[in-house]
Amino acid sequence: MSRRTIARWLAIILLLAGTVLVWRIVAWHPLSVPDTAVTDRFVRVSGVAHIHTTHSDGGGTVADIESAAAAAGLDFVIVTDHNSLAAKPREGYGDTGVLTIVGTEISNHEGHLLAVGLPAPTYRFSGDGLDTLRDLDDLGSLSFAAHPESPREDLRWTGWSLPGDWGIEILNGDSQWRAAGWTSLLGTALLYPLNSDYSLLRLLRRPAALSRWDDLLARRHVPAIAGADAHGTLRPAAATLPLPTYEAVFRIAQNYVLLEQPLSGNAPADTAAILAALARGRAYIGVGALAPADRFFFLAERDGSRWTMGDTVASGGPVQLQAGGARPANARITLYRNGVTVATADGPLDTRVTEPGVYRVEVQVPGWDVPWVVSNPIYVLTEPERARRARAAELPAPVVAEAAAILDSFDRDSTFVATADDSTRQDVQFIDPDGGPDGSSVARIAFRLGEPSTEHPSPFASLASYQSRDLAGRNGLVFSLRSDDTYRFWVQVRDRNPETLEGTESWFASVKTGNAWRTVTLPFTRLRSDDPHTDGTLDLADIEAIVFLVDIGAVPPGTEGVIWIDDLGVY
Repeated sequence: MSRRTIARWLAIILLLAGTVLVWRIVAWHPLSVPDTAVTDRFVRVSGVAHIHTTHSDGGGTVADIESAAAAAGLDFVIVTDHNSLAAKPREGYGDTGVLTIVGTEISNHEGHLLAVGLPAPTYRFSGDGLDTLRDLDDLGSLSFAAHPESPREDLRWTGWSLPGDWGIEILNGDSQWRAAGWTSLLGTALLYPLNSDYSLLRLLRRPAALSRWDDLLARRHVPAIAGADAHGTLRPAAATLPLPTYEAVFRIAQNYVLLEQPLSGNAPADTAAILAALARGRAYIGVGALAPADRFFFLAERDGSRWTMGDTVASGGPVQLQAGGARPANARITLYRNGVTVATADGPLDTRVTEPGVYRVEVQVPGWDVPWVVSNPIYVLTEPERARRARAAELPAPVVAEAAAILDSFDRDSTFVATADDSTRQDVQFIDPDGGPDGSSVARIAFRLGEPSTEHPSPFASLASYQSRDLAGRNGLVFSLRSDDTYRFWVQVRDRNPETLEGTESWFASVKTGNAWRTVTLPFTRLRSDDPHTDGTLDLADIEAIVFLVDIGAVPPGTEGVIWIDDLGVY
């Protein structure tokens, strides 16, 4: 046989093999599951969280997202634009019948937090993780640490020791794709036009955040969700490509929420029911593009009583744990206790446990690294452990201290001056002679913040004392505070630092105001420098200024209000 003939046959074989491979990719579809009904009492609704729109860095409008969600067969979507609640007016049921819930993705020093179920505040979040969690608690919000194990360092969550009852995003689409590498991403781009579900699924791996979650679960209850982190665009270099589409991302993985009743069509009531279930952990993550995951269950039974994901069972006797439902052939169910495997089953799991602990389930499909289902836990706990975990979820009370010395009583001899940019209106007569809690004189910042412009990019109003002070040996500032509404503003302490261009370094913290007088204790250890290139040490013996500052980093532009301050001291 001639070389030409051999080459011709090789070409034919390669073409046939390529055709078969392309056909298999084009024809691939989610694995089938048996027509099995779930016999528990819960109604399952499916939705996707962590979605960006044109209000931040997304490529589509809320209407686009609702249409994509309807096409993907979802019941709800949770929109979380970066540091924005601009989509709030679109919250509710749109024309497609999909329930839109609007939250936000808040950037802070510890990473990003998804916040849901909050009204638009009258202030901006401070950037401090503990401050943010306190604010979200005040606002009645549900919060989750976003993309906690992102390959991109600046997106990673570092606030693992923060108190509170925040949850965690276990599966994040952006993190998965960033971890895949350029070779896999190139393959995905080539396969995407043939079968978007298959091309995106092949990128998914077992989430690195699962081990972090188990660590947190050892301390307290921690609900988990999947986050699509959908933008509807891809931005290689300066270009913008409309892929993967919202619909394609929405089909990959979903949050399945267990409700007591079907959705009613009443948007506020349905939103409250979904968020309450997510907060409790009455939900599981399912990779629906791999196989339909809408009929999974995980239950605990004892003496005729039943519990499901997110519930707590009092220890004190054997508990029967059951997991199953409609699942692909050969799917393996693994039961974990405190992050350690305690049982596996290739069919329905039905096992008796006697040890207290945190029990959760994963379901694995052969040939795929990403779990098909990840459940939220069922907690089997002793009463002391239950109480300990409840305490671990509480936010600590703020530090309270009495002033050891008064720096300024804000009378006629005050060292402070009122300063604002030209776009901001501030009353320069800042001493209120009888506005204090006991009728004494106080300082006030009466302001209407300007709008940013080329001439005035950073509108501000402030009270500043440029008196040199030696505060060595002091632990922090103490002052009384009240306002006409709830705001945040900055407290700055500036020390002499010849390494900076101005010769001073500014250290700052955000303080929240309220309508009633209260005493604020601000430890110096909470102050952060605004200059990352210095030695990072506040020199208390060489203080150059103390400043109370309202700017667009604290409240929205155009905000008008009054903040009263009294008896600035140190402790």
